[in-house]
Amino acid sequence: MSVGAALELLLRLIYNRAMKLAALPEDERDIHYDLIRRSCCEAAEHIGQNPDKAAITANDMVEFIRALVGIIEVGRGSNQGPSTDRPPPARHFGSRENGLTRI
Repeated sequence: MSVGAALELLLRLIYNRAMKLAALPEDERDIHYDLIRRSCCEAAEHIGQNPDKAAITANDMVEFIRALVGIIEVGRGSNQGPSTDRPPPARHFGSRENGLTRI
């Protein structure tokens, strides 16, 4: 299998897992994140990373999947109302909403 094909497969697996996690209630997700962390850590150690580096890799993977789940939820409209942790949408120069006109 080529590196590109392996990467594509891995990203598809991550996306599918994130979709399944996004369908779960938030309070049921932590056990799944722990399983992902453990599996990723074991895999990283299996390919030769030392335990400390493997733990960092696993934590990074879990944070990536958490972020992907958040993106999926926003895309589905699960988060109602404005979020306080995101900046407001950028205004475009030349639009009518900021009083400038395009020439």
